[in-house]
Amino acid sequence: MKYAYTAVFTLEESGLYSVNFPDLPGCYTSGDDMSNAIYMAQDVLNLTLYDLEQDKKFIPKASKPQDIKTADEQFTSVIAVDTDTYRRYYENNPLKKH
Repeated sequence: MKYAYTAVFTLEESGLYSVNFPDLPGCYTSGDDMSNAIYMAQDVLNLTLYDLEQDKKFIPKASKPQDIKTADEQFTSVIAVDTDTYRRYYENNPLKKH
């Protein structure tokens, strides 16, 4: 399944970027720089949605990007993922299975 959710990026004092998805409680990560933060955001979003699908739990509807409120040191970006692709990789990689 294809999804797109708005992520909130925060530049921390340490120089790291923290990332959270307001529509998905507990879905957050961080990255050493912008490129790494985007990569990590895609990974955690895929994992969160994959787990919700596997557990047959409710998947919240994504908010419109303009409806997400941010502070001065924050910005948003829409992150798109495909859990079908993630599932094929995850289920065929013995190192990823838990």
